[in-house]
Amino acid sequence: MIRPDRPSTALVARHGPRRAALRGWLAPVIALLSLGASSARADDVAVRIDGLQEPLLTNVRKSLSVAAEHEKPWSAARIQRLYRLGAREIRQALQPYGYYNPTSEAALEPPAAGESTWRVSFTVDAGPPTRVTGLHLAVNGPGRAAPAVRSALEQTRLAQGKRLVHADYSDTKRALYNAAYGAGYLDAHFSQSVMRVDPKTDSAQIELVLDTGERFYFGPVTFHQSVLNDAFVQRFVPFAPGDPFDAEQLIALQLALSSTDYFGQIAIDADHNSARRVPPDDATSSAASQGVETVDEPAARLEIPVNVTAEPSKPQHYRLSAGYGTDTGPRVGVGVKFRHLNRHGHQFSTDLRISQVQQALSASYDIPIGNVASDRLSFTADIANEEFGDIGTLRYGLGAMRDTAWESGRNRIYLNLWRDSYNLGDDRRTSTLFYPGYTFSLQRADDLLFTHQGISLELDARGGSAALLSSTDFLRGTAVLRTVLPLGANSRLLMRAEAGAIAASDFADVSPAQRFFAGGAQSIRGYSYQSISPRNAKGDNVGGKFLGVGSVEADYFFYKNYGIAAFYDVGDSVDSLNDFSLQKGVGIGFRWASPVGMVRLDFAHPLDDPDTALQIHFSLGPDL
Repeated sequence: MIRPDRPSTALVARHGPRRAALRGWLAPVIALLSLGASSARADDVAVRIDGLQEPLLTNVRKSLSVAAEHEKPWSAARIQRLYRLGAREIRQALQPYGYYNPTSEAALEPPAAGESTWRVSFTVDAGPPTRVTGLHLAVNGPGRAAPAVRSALEQTRLAQGKRLVHADYSDTKRALYNAAYGAGYLDAHFSQSVMRVDPKTDSAQIELVLDTGERFYFGPVTFHQSVLNDAFVQRFVPFAPGDPFDAEQLIALQLALSSTDYFGQIAIDADHNSARRVPPDDATSSAASQGVETVDEPAARLEIPVNVTAEPSKPQHYRLSAGYGTDTGPRVGVGVKFRHLNRHGHQFSTDLRISQVQQALSASYDIPIGNVASDRLSFTADIANEEFGDIGTLRYGLGAMRDTAWESGRNRIYLNLWRDSYNLGDDRRTSTLFYPGYTFSLQRADDLLFTHQGISLELDARGGSAALLSSTDFLRGTAVLRTVLPLGANSRLLMRAEAGAIAASDFADVSPAQRFFAGGAQSIRGYSYQSISPRNAKGDNVGGKFLGVGSVEADYFFYKNYGIAAFYDVGDSVDSLNDFSLQKGVGIGFRWASPVGMVRLDFAHPLDDPDTALQIHFSLGPDL
């Protein structure tokens, strides 16, 4: 088997059901021979397994001690000891897949001269499969007709005559119990739970009987808190007294309360040992009203009272922020939020933001509506001074917005009034725009901070009329689509597309805040912030009627949360669709997936202006 340059020993062992007696005296002999052959240390062990297919092969390899990863070199004695465990470990690794009578041959080859790798080989015959020859699977009690329980029974992979797989047994057991518990049968238990295997006949007998016990229902929900009306906090509860008990609904209640900033610590107590029997006349709802089929239900049912203890959060929350971006320069922000204005959940917040290009003061009065955990009616007031390039704008605004959440995004209906005083180069104007609008947003991602796969879409439409306070008739729409796709475990492909259009009876009366510009870290890299747009006769940027921007980026994270990126951006802002002359930027960058979002440092070159120096862009925020 081997031809060593120095004295050595190759060990070969064969294992099967009929060789068990031999192993008792053979193992000490092999150990003595092996220890005499070598006492050196080994840096590596190469293990080869023949005769098996997936998933048996992977499970056997994971179960072999001699194949385990190790940081420090193993001694020859340890390798030989682990090698001798192989036959037993192989047998145990095959049993979960229904193979109880495997045979195996094993060989151990010490390192040759000048080498440090031991070679271990196993040739395995899994043997005949063990089949289920007897199966008794049943559910007793009133919960046997519950749809979830019936579904668990129908979806089981256990079947008479099928090869025994331990996971099928454990999965069926888990699915039945979870289905019963989730339907409110909190005392569900298995009166019979047996899997008998006879290796001599390669057969298995399974008995699995679930007794559901009585069904439990939600009782009244009592809040112990001091800052909000009870009628208001009851709107957080996603279930009604009399609904079948479901632990998932308690988790939903916990999340709903935690998603607000009304409370600090929240504790929910719903012990089914404190359940009380409610006569039918006192019941607040019935199982039939829930659309759930039941049998053998008692005349009086068990209701579990729910107690929620919520400690109030601090009445005021102060915010202080600082940062830097190449589009905005240094920036600071300060704000305060009054969390408990009244017992109806109203809140008030104000923020001051200062950067090189914008100084803004805003205030918002928020009223919970609908789903009080996520939906708001907000009234806002804003004043802002914006300066970039050849444009300066002083803005005053009032607004109202209805913001509601849905499964993967938000819907916003708003009404805004803006009074803007602005200059485009030497041209000074004042514009008033009063308009309703609607924003639809969607976002799905595996991780919002460090997205490996996800998509976001935002659509916005707004319009005003000169007959209703606006300086001009106008209609404006935008769409932004972002996607992140995995290219491998450490690589991603990021794509972005943005489009916009505005139509106005007199475009000169449309404020720069409503016009379209391109360029910058979030637009076309390689160009300064909002430097791409139509220009007037003096060469000043004045903003365009149409916008189209696209971006493709690939990144690779070479060490933990640190990576590099390459990108290509393209787009333009124009007054006519016939005027599109795409501006292109290309470059590379560094990435850091920080705890607060993706940090990006990009070096970009404008392909349409080769004489322009390399542009550096720095930004922080989520990819979507």
